[in-house]
Amino acid sequence: MNDSPYIFPELTATRNGTPDPAIEVDCWLSRLQEVLDTGPETADEAYDLLALWAKLRRVRPELLEELNARETLTRAEEVLGLRGADLASQALTIPNPHLWQIATNGLDQAFEDAGLAEARSTLAEQLLTDLDDATLALYAAGRHGIDDRELASELTPCLDWLAANAELFLPAAVHIQAVGMALRPDLPQFDYDLAVTALKYLDILCAIKIAEEELALAGIPQLDPTDARQLADRCRQQQQVAAAAATYLTVAAALRKQMFQRPWARAGQAEPDERLYWWRWSSPAGDLTARLTISPRPQPDEQVWLEFLDAGQRRATDLAGQTVTLHGVGSTIDPTGKAPFALAPLLETDQPLLLQVGSEQIEWLFTDTNMQQ
Repeated sequence: MNDSPYIFPELTATRNGTPDPAIEVDCWLSRLQEVLDTGPETADEAYDLLALWAKLRRVRPELLEELNARETLTRAEEVLGLRGADLASQALTIPNPHLWQIATNGLDQAFEDAGLAEARSTLAEQLLTDLDDATLALYAAGRHGIDDRELASELTPCLDWLAANAELFLPAAVHIQAVGMALRPDLPQFDYDLAVTALKYLDILCAIKIAEEELALAGIPQLDPTDARQLADRCRQQQQVAAAAATYLTVAAALRKQMFQRPWARAGQAEPDERLYWWRWSSPAGDLTARLTISPRPQPDEQVWLEFLDAGQRRATDLAGQTVTLHGVGSTIDPTGKAPFALAPLLETDQPLLLQVGSEQIEWLFTDTNMQQ
């Protein structure tokens, strides 16, 4: 495995055994299994199917065998064999290179605040994964007869930007090294077009190597192996939060559009999902929870409530009077254990799922949502 062009054994995390490619690949397989079990029925699911199928084609065969991937991959091949072109057409409606380029501004800005190390790691990994999935879906679509040259041209400046700014992705170094360790070493010979999709990882791996060499020359000690493992664990835990935040922004954009449409503009549209949308947080001690619920049919002046509950699922009325900041919007907990918010500002946030409570604005931990991620 050390002969792989995607593995840099001299990198600190790799040398210490921190990256775990099996964990990464197992996550991909689990998500592919979910998509196959539900359809795929939607454009999002079609997109995930194509991207994951292509992503797993890049993986070392022995690692796939170790993870018992054969049945899942066979099912994916069967679905694509029957519906490949149709699913590809649906999938290619999902990537939005323009929004990806806008999102990269947040990665650059995050480096200006020394206190955002974990946020940088999460954002770097999310941006890299989003771009990788887009290029993989495009590759998979081409393999099934759908050639989208317009999308390919729109992705080119994104890839160029990443190559020119590879050092900004160093906070996701453990994840990137794990992906590199998962890739089959003969990828260029196996499938040249598929190997092209992995070039972004080579760019960042080279940037990591250069950065570590510069640190060594400057006499700066490398990260302790225990600390590196803890950081990797936190990064994996934050993947769920990052995915949920991205989902929230998508839902918020749809709700904003619906809120301010004229009634006759809604008439020809499909009826929105009737279920209530909810998101939930936990206090740092784990003894309290907060839950935000939003109607799928919001009005422009609608007010929503953030409900606080104790361990027995009773209203946490002892929190009455405490200040709350949700998505950057302030409020106060009332005597019934609820904090009122105007909905519109919550939907316009650039701080999705950030909840802070009390005079010291202690951050609560996002735990779950009923929205698909």
